[in-house]
Amino acid sequence: MRHPAGHSFRSSSTSAPSGIATARWDADFTDALYRLLLLTDNATDIAMLASTRLRELYYSVLKGEAGSTVRGSFGVGNAIGRAIEYLASHVNENVTIDDMASKIGMSKAVFHRKFKQATTMSPIQFVKSMRLNNAAKRIAEGTNVSVAAMDVGYISSSQFSRDFKRMYGLSPKQWEKENKAKAATMLQ
Repeated sequence: MRHPAGHSFRSSSTSAPSGIATARWDADFTDALYRLLLLTDNATDIAMLASTRLRELYYSVLKGEAGSTVRGSFGVGNAIGRAIEYLASHVNENVTIDDMASKIGMSKAVFHRKFKQATTMSPIQFVKSMRLNNAAKRIAEGTNVSVAAMDVGYISSSQFSRDFKRMYGLSPKQWEKENKAKAATMLQ
């Protein structure tokens, strides 16, 4: 079938239309969505945490099964997507903007601008957010706070605690207690 402007349409009912993709709903996405939905009852929590939890949800989509499709949908997504994949696989290492820019063949200035366009965060903010999300997940799974901090590349426990509280509105210890209480109520 041809569109009047000359574009082809698929008429087969067995194939998905171009531009539509499906992916499995994974545990990281479920956890991120659940944490976002927990904010619905408290205006203060929404004001303080909603943008961070939404970023966490976006991140879970980007690193999940649908990630390559989503990254490919953005104009700068292919190069920035490669940088995000690189970051995800080197999250506990000291990755610099120069490292990321050279991996995708951009100057440092262009990389910084395009990364911020694609993610609304600077590369350094994104790395910090990624590390803190990974640490929060590990703490929620029962990993000791200090171990989780070191596992994601933090050397200073006080810096980790400050960054964590800024992002989640709770200290890592409070986060650990809150998530243990939630897990206990879910198991009952």
